Amino acid sequence: MKFEEFDRYSENMLMAQYDISEIITHELMKGEIREDFLISTLESCSEPKPSFVKGTLSDGIKDAGQLDILLCRPHAHLRKLGTQCCVRKEDALCVIEVKGNCTGTDLKKASKKAIVIRDLQGQRAPLYGIVCYRVALELKTIMKRFGFSFDGENKTYFDNATIPNELEENWLSIKYPDLDFFVSLEDEKKLFLRKYEMQPGKFRFVRSVREPIIQELFSMIQSLWVTSNQGPAI
Repeated sequence: MKFEEFDRYSENMLMAQYDISEIITHELMKGEIREDFLISTLESCSEPKPSFVKGTLSDGIKDAGQLDILLCRPHAHLRKLGTQCCVRKEDALCVIEVKGNCTGTDLKKASKKAIVIRDLQGQRAPLYGIVCYRVALELKTIMKRFGFSFDGENKTYFDNATIPNELEENWLSIKYPDLDFFVSLEDEKKLFLRKYEMQPGKFRFVRSVREPIIQELFSMIQSLWVTSNQGPAI
């Protein structure tokens, strides 16, 4: 389909830009360039363009430290300091951490950062997750850490929690329960994992099998942005 062709082009451009930017030896500058390119790609998912900034979240007393990409509500008060912004927690819809080669340590740090954001004062907390170009973990390891078992016979992943009448003691534990999503663009490890509430107070992750993977990222950003545009923040 034509739409899939354009989305696959966007995904391929992201990966190509990642590879090309490897010639830059200054790590901070390289990261900034990759974040800017990802922002420009995600902006194409809606018109008017979603409001993306870099900076931090704050409740006016504490802040969450440096964050890579923030999707803000329309008409949010963005307090700018150079190219960085200090954004009220209530004005953020989503926070994206961008990783070149995501490690287990990166995932652990991100999960802790999610707690810091959640604990800031305010009624609403933004979605928080990772978008990475490469993953320094095996696919089986990643899936297991997000609660999925592997069926060796059928070569598929499944979550015991979705099996009818399966005892909760047989569910695999989730190593990063405070993350809301995890996206990997790497070939052979393409993943879009999104947290959902399966029962009141019980959360699991669902894996999207739609490709290109970037379609799911576009859909998530567009849904957050369009819904927020439909009326004033509550």
